[in-house]
Amino acid sequence: MLHLVLVRHGQCTLNREHRVTGWSLDTPLTELGLEQAGEAARKVADLIGTKAVRVVCSDALRAVQTACPIAAALGVEAEETDLAREQYLGEMEGMASSELRSMPVPEGKDITEVSWSGGETVQQLHARMSRLLNWLEATTPTGGAVVLVGHGEALRVLVAVRAGRGHREIDWDFVMANGEVRELS
Repeated sequence: MLHLVLVRHGQCTLNREHRVTGWSLDTPLTELGLEQAGEAARKVADLIGTKAVRVVCSDALRAVQTACPIAAALGVEAEETDLAREQYLGEMEGMASSELRSMPVPEGKDITEVSWSGGETVQQLHARMSRLLNWLEATTPTGGAVVLVGHGEALRVLVAVRAGRGHREIDWDFVMANGEVRELS
């Protein structure tokens, strides 16, 4: 099985303001976020050591800014992919996070199958994370490791995919802080 190290991007301006991120509002890391990226680079270098490694990240600026110091610490280039993007939430991107959490789920629907304002459902995100994981496994040499720099919701769903759980079996208590590093082996 693929050795995977997950890193959530450092704090960006929308995180600091407790606003919903996604695809359309691509904000840079804050000063704290840049510090978190540097600390993540040190932690990942200690974890990986001399193992053959790839650093793969979302193509969002905040993920790229987090991945670059990690890749530099490991002596590799960061690879960007749109498969690792955060869940797309359509018109809700930029709203206060508390507003999103208070939105009612339509009657008869499972929350994972609701498209908020034309955005991506958790079910669709689950399918995309499955494609990402399959691509990583198919393109990483045996015995290699992948450092995946991504986003909170997308990484939560990727962990469920990796564990063989369906889109309705997401562990909603799995939360990664900005700049956090978690190893999956």
